[in-house]
Amino acid sequence: MKKSKLEEKKEQGQHKHEGFVTRIFGFFNQYDKIIYGVTIGLLILVCGLLALNKFYLIPQSEKASSLMSAPIDFMLKADSLSLVKALEGDDENEGFLNIASSFAFTSTANTAKYFAGMCYLKLDDKEEALHYLLKFKHKDEIYWYAAQGIISDLYDDQGDLAKAIKYCKKAAESKDPYFAPVNLFKLGQLYEREENWRKASIAYQTIKDKFYAEYQKMNIDKFLERALINQNK
Repeated sequence: MKKSKLEEKKEQGQHKHEGFVTRIFGFFNQYDKIIYGVTIGLLILVCGLLALNKFYLIPQSEKASSLMSAPIDFMLKADSLSLVKALEGDDENEGFLNIASSFAFTSTANTAKYFAGMCYLKLDDKEEALHYLLKFKHKDEIYWYAAQGIISDLYDDQGDLAKAIKYCKKAAESKDPYFAPVNLFKLGQLYEREENWRKASIAYQTIKDKFYAEYQKMNIDKFLERALINQNK
């Protein structure tokens, strides 16, 4: 008896399924040692990372945090000798520089880089200030946006307008109702110096649209009007 097309399709599907399963089992039989080796290797890696975090990174982070209070106290005194102690430490305390290098994989070390940059800035060593602020990674939003604004100022001092704008744009991305409009205004001023009146007007308009209280205090309308007039020339 001739099989119907439906029966033939079912048989073909069964054969394909059986063929696929057979190939899978054949693959595992052929490469079982490699597969088991890779699986065991991944398990060892995961366990190693968990152990590293528990027995090394967490204790390191806790120790680094406990060392930060002394250099912060020195930094807050703000005189030159105290700022040097904040950076380099003394006979009893570690400084920001050593904390940043000795506990490199911790978030505390990252914060120490920011504080080191601020100490150098107060000591008027702008080159070292820029060096450490550029190494400060985006983990703490409050400090990070502040760092981008300072980096912008330092590049501006060097006459590098392009980099000053680049980092000012990052600082202006903050949602802080005071900090953001201040940096947006600085960004507008930088664009004016570049004679990019369109982008300057966008910066001023953003202050007007999103930060109304600061917009009123900063008398933004006259800057916005000037930018729009020059844009349309």
